[in-house]
Amino acid sequence: MKVFYFIICILIFYQCKNTKNIQEYPTLNVTVEGDFQGIPADSLFSSVTYIPLETSKHSLLASMNKVQIHDSTIYILDKKQEIIFAFDSDGKYKNKLDKHGRGRGEYLSLDDFFITDSIIYILASDQQKISVYNSNFEFNFDFPIATHGTSITFSNDSLFIFTNYCSKELKNFYIYNRFTGEYLDKFGDFSQKQLGVAYKQMTFANYRNSVYCFFPYDYSIYKCHGKLEKVCNINFGKSYMYPSDLKNYSDEERTNYITRYADPLQQPIGRINNLFICDNFLFFNFVKGIFPYIYFKHAKQEVAHVGSIIHSHQFPLINNDFVYIDENTYICFCQAESILSLEEKPHNLQSVKIDDNPILGLYKLKCYEIVYSNLLPHCKWSGYQDDYCPWEN
Repeated sequence: MKVFYFIICILIFYQCKNTKNIQEYPTLNVTVEGDFQGIPADSLFSSVTYIPLETSKHSLLASMNKVQIHDSTIYILDKKQEIIFAFDSDGKYKNKLDKHGRGRGEYLSLDDFFITDSIIYILASDQQKISVYNSNFEFNFDFPIATHGTSITFSNDSLFIFTNYCSKELKNFYIYNRFTGEYLDKFGDFSQKQLGVAYKQMTFANYRNSVYCFFPYDYSIYKCHGKLEKVCNINFGKSYMYPSDLKNYSDEERTNYITRYADPLQQPIGRINNLFICDNFLFFNFVKGIFPYIYFKHAKQEVAHVGSIIHSHQFPLINNDFVYIDENTYICFCQAESILSLEEKPHNLQSVKIDDNPILGLYKLKCYEIVYSNLLPHCKWSGYQDDYCPWEN
């Protein structure tokens, strides 16, 4: 019997060859219909916890560009102020990284960060350096990098930097030892005319000690390990996709091409962001016209959820202002003024004022019992090492 429940996610982690031994890439077909598709929040979530972020002169947020959770602490990157704020699990302000300057342990720009093993790594692109702090924002050390960049992540001992078409060596990825700062490798060629394009998007996803990524206007998923290895194509349908060579255009060429779409609603899908992969599901989001959409495919479901999340009586504050996702939780935020419009306010939001910090909504994803060994007895994805490809049966 064909394996239906897992096949979409499995496709991402396999590459099969046909009878002529020619490389073929699996395709993830994403069904997009009409000008708007709604996903009822009740179909995705089982419960919600609201966290009002403390508002004080020390903790005022101007933007919320990235959220990470580590040891029950919520770390929020505010790029407008170039600060990382730390709140506890109840939203109480704890501390912040706010060290602008040129000195030791200081930075001129704060472009991205990640935290692992109670160590915080920040990318200070203007100074071309990585700075390292402990989870209390105490400075440890920094090390120089060869280029500017916009995104960082890690895999085991390695730190990956995405240059976002800014490297004069025309390489998009640099790898360093995250403990010593030793340069290890660079890869991901791009053309001279693409230099300086610099798209704004989150690039990396981590899954089972490997790094995956998207590129703008490139409908594929790649694995990064000293080279770029395509693992999956994404098909939204011809009318919803730009020409395949648009990803190689210069900034001017791309802008000129896109301006032919006078109506923003008719623009194809160009931005695919926030890839997340885990054993249970595959997630990313994208923009169709002006509407933010998500793609959520649970391993036990035959049909993916595609569209904008719409609120319900149980989840009146749900929206698509996505900031974080893990195996159990989807987090978005809403402005304090949204609370004031509710007829029934959650107990811990009764005292929220219109000019307070945003409120985080932690939405518990619906759980499904899955026994991997029974459904996929021979797949690498479920922990086995055979070369069996189940969709070929």
